[in-house]
Amino acid sequence: MAKSAQERSAKAAQKRLAVAEKELRHKVRPGIEQAMERIRLRGNVPIISEVLQIAIMKMDLMGDEELIKFLRYPRHEIVINESVARKFRNQSIAELRRDPGDDFLEPLLA
Repeated sequence: MAKSAQERSAKAAQKRLAVAEKELRHKVRPGIEQAMERIRLRGNVPIISEVLQIAIMKMDLMGDEELIKFLRYPRHEIVINESVARKFRNQSIAELRRDPGDDFLEPLLA
């Protein structure tokens, strides 16, 4: 005879207690959810929670330096080309010469 939904739930709850399973909740924005789904599909893993568990286990095996490098959030580096900086400086000086504005104060004589 098949078990009822209540019996299956009770058995699952007992199993979770036996293995000290804990539910973690984490809110993510749509872009992260989409990335997790792409990773899940590429890795041929049936559920996202499994992807996260595998990722955590692999990160735990990394050395400290490797983990620090891996966890560093990607940042955009802004590099200003030397010729662009020079052109900006020259145009700024030209504009100040053309119209120094109201902020120009004569130095006080001591």
